[in-house]
Amino acid sequence: MSTLHAEVAGQSWDFDGQRVVTIGRDLGCDIVLSDPTASRQHAQLRPEGANWVLVDSGSSSGTWHNGVRVTEVRVSGRTAIRFGSADGEELVLVPAGTAQRPAATVDVGAIPPGLAQTVLPGVGPIGPNYVSGPGLLVRTADGAKRFPPGSVVRIGRDPANEVTIEDPSVSRLHAVVEGRPDGWWYVDRSTAGTFEEEDRVSQRRLEHPTTLMLGHPTAGAEVEVIPIVEAGKAQKSIAKKKRRRTAALVGAVAAALVLAGGGVTAALVLGGDDEEAPKDGNTAIADDGLTTAELDRAKLASVLVIAVDESGEPIYSGSGTIISEDGLILTNAHVGKPSAPGQLPPAEDPAGLLIALTSANDDVPAAASFTAEPIVADGVLDLAVLKITGDADGRPIDGDLDLPEPVALGDSDELRTGDEITALGFPAVAHVASDDALESGLTVTRGVVSTFLTEAAVDSPRAWIDSDIRIGSGNSGGASINLEGELVGINSAVVTEATVGDSGQGGSFTGGSARIRPVNLTEEIVAIAEKGGDPAYVSPYLDDVPEPPADPMGQASAGPAGWSEDGESDCSTPSTPADPQQLDGVELPATLFAHFAVSGLADGTAFAVELRSPDGDEIGSLEGEWDLGSGDVCATVGLDVPEGLDGASAVLVIGDVEIENPVVFE
Repeated sequence: MSTLHAEVAGQSWDFDGQRVVTIGRDLGCDIVLSDPTASRQHAQLRPEGANWVLVDSGSSSGTWHNGVRVTEVRVSGRTAIRFGSADGEELVLVPAGTAQRPAATVDVGAIPPGLAQTVLPGVGPIGPNYVSGPGLLVRTADGAKRFPPGSVVRIGRDPANEVTIEDPSVSRLHAVVEGRPDGWWYVDRSTAGTFEEEDRVSQRRLEHPTTLMLGHPTAGAEVEVIPIVEAGKAQKSIAKKKRRRTAALVGAVAAALVLAGGGVTAALVLGGDDEEAPKDGNTAIADDGLTTAELDRAKLASVLVIAVDESGEPIYSGSGTIISEDGLILTNAHVGKPSAPGQLPPAEDPAGLLIALTSANDDVPAAASFTAEPIVADGVLDLAVLKITGDADGRPIDGDLDLPEPVALGDSDELRTGDEITALGFPAVAHVASDDALESGLTVTRGVVSTFLTEAAVDSPRAWIDSDIRIGSGNSGGASINLEGELVGINSAVVTEATVGDSGQGGSFTGGSARIRPVNLTEEIVAIAEKGGDPAYVSPYLDDVPEPPADPMGQASAGPAGWSEDGESDCSTPSTPADPQQLDGVELPATLFAHFAVSGLADGTAFAVELRSPDGDEIGSLEGEWDLGSGDVCATVGLDVPEGLDGASAVLVIGDVEIENPVVFE
């Protein structure tokens, strides 16, 4: 790490890279700014390897480099940074060993209009101190583009990017590939993420051809980034891969020979012999998929769980799976025990639970046969085990329950992406407040394992199975089975516009993101249930659940207060979607100012401002941290409005609250 020399307003410092350096108006900062437009905690200087990176801390007035508002700048040579505006207080940064020379400039006019221009990490086509190295090839569905060493390559939906990908899963500026002294680096700039197989990539040095998915591990847009090395090096790399592949094949043959030598009969199929091998003791048989018998067993073991109120009327329903002959049923906590600690939001338990068995005839609806009660539940994992306690009227049952054959629990750790799974459940009865609530049969759908997801509180890299399988909200608690007919996951949630938006239409199906809880995470509660249950059980993950975010608005209020061309306003001009302000004589593109009347907002509150088109499409956005005090404030934000619009809307976003401030151009 090189020492960094910093100068501002006649003061200077030298930092050795042992810690993060803070910059702002707060007297506790390492570098104290005097300009009133700067934020109290405006930016940070972060040591990264042998280099330094300046990162904006969400300031309200912005950080500027070469006349461009940026969020991050890599300090690879003498670098001048301004705070608050393009003409604000200047901080000069000089890494040790850098010649004292003026910084290079960029053509500001070449940068498209929009909010909070994201960092251009270099200061030109070739960054200062960049060591000559390989060029870069970026290949997308639209073709391939080559870039010289040291380039800054922006990737995203914005047409002004060096690589444009028109896909809804891709952000306007999704990522930056930049040349650094030690080679090419991929840096994600999106909220949806970049993925290499199941791994999420935040930044990575590119040492070989790398295929990445933008926006989703399987359903995103594919991009391949390739450092262009010398032909000889590329040939050696390919040869090395071939040697590894050959070694793997040799290893497989050796393993087969060891098995044969150990006395186990093995058959080596060399041609197209379709004759099925005999099912005798030692002969292995290829698995051709889920058999009819295995699927029928899982179908019969699937049950409809109906929650009822004190009067016996249905209030919601879900699904479950019989896992023991004595009446244990595995399902979701939000189906069987919604009050379990860790359930968000918590809810009251129903007065009772009815269990309807699946008919052997597919066209015959499930019929309520039993009552059950939860005997153990994990609210964080959203899992519960029910126990059948009586007949449909609640009377105790004497003797054998005469249940269908239980489904065996499989090993979810053996699942791999691309493996086929089958989901069972009752999504057609997501809303059951009707006379025909029980008039529905079992639904069976198939898909594949897309990827595995983590969860903040759960100490497992496989907290969730993500699948493209088609399930609906009534599938909650039902089984997903593997090709052996074993239960490997509990269908728990779907992610759709309906489930995350305002419509809330139960029964909506997902086309690409079903969330399934791996069965291996049920081991503890199933073991407790087999011993009789424990209604007082509390999830071991409960203490690690993040606290729900507090209401950032609290007692504060905010309202739209119109627009201006000069930034001058007393916030006396209201503007609402029903009655938008008209601004005459505006020639776009132009920098315009939106105003908001804010009262009682505490310093440190995170906020965002989005610029949207009249159709609601986001044009740009910026994020910040409120530092204008908790009194009555007329807040102003400057927005670069592109040409071609007949109106726009500035939207102040604080937590879940959106304050729309529209304008019409005449």
